[in-house]
Amino acid sequence: MNGSMKVPAKRHLFRAAILVGLCVTLLLMNEQAGSWFGKSAPGAGSRAARSSYYLVDCPNDDNKVMRFVYPLPDSRYFYSDRYGWFDETHFDAGNPAQVIADVEAAATTGGGIITISQSVRDGITGYTAQYLVSGDVNPGEVIGVALGIYMDWSTRFEEWQGSLPRNIVGPFTPFSIEDLPTQYIGFMEDATHQKREVIFTCYLGQIETADAPPHLWVSTEPGTPTDGPDLPDIKRLTNRRFEPLVLTENGWEHVAWPSELRLNPLPSGSTTWLFDADETWYLDQAIP
Repeated sequence: MNGSMKVPAKRHLFRAAILVGLCVTLLLMNEQAGSWFGKSAPGAGSRAARSSYYLVDCPNDDNKVMRFVYPLPDSRYFYSDRYGWFDETHFDAGNPAQVIADVEAAATTGGGIITISQSVRDGITGYTAQYLVSGDVNPGEVIGVALGIYMDWSTRFEEWQGSLPRNIVGPFTPFSIEDLPTQYIGFMEDATHQKREVIFTCYLGQIETADAPPHLWVSTEPGTPTDGPDLPDIKRLTNRRFEPLVLTENGWEHVAWPSELRLNPLPSGSTTWLFDADETWYLDQAIP
């Protein structure tokens, strides 16, 4: 009787040992997988959020290691330690993709006039400018001509925002430090057919959300005796260039874009493009 009882007992012990071994193995595999993904994969979230992460092979990586592309923060303003501030509402100002397409169409048909328009104040008013595109523009010059036009229009648009009566309701709007750099990256996105989040992942690095870029800068450096009492010097921060303006140890300085993000605009001329006219429009004159 005792001999017949020993066989099932051994079987139970053997099965239990197998189960314990499987559990330990699964636990170790789970810890290894979790530690591996924890270095590069997003945290847990909704299925839709997780599916928005993907891998990309950045052209500037010598080691050819794939990088995870992370969605841009759900915020109007972004901040980068290396490249300053960005404004989500300015990436598509003036519709740079349409500018490129219109320049290409005009160049292939012997020249023509293109129009760039941007509304403000929820469409109550806006700014429109027209440009002549020369029929001498060849296919290899389309992007350079489009960038030259877009930069000119962007500058005129900011100047328009800073003129009366528009600057009364938005005194800190014209040439904010984030406007023109953001519009440059928006143009780059359309010119290179790279998604915005890929540009940040591959070239601009990590960003974080920000409440708003600084519009005023207070300097507390002591003045000279002739300046009177040592009062803080308050200045409005502006940026009239398409390069980022970043606070460094030496004060506010412009920082060059990475070499992969540098495009040369073609200057205005009879064989490239010319500014034609501009206008302010209101709701009843809005361009459809």
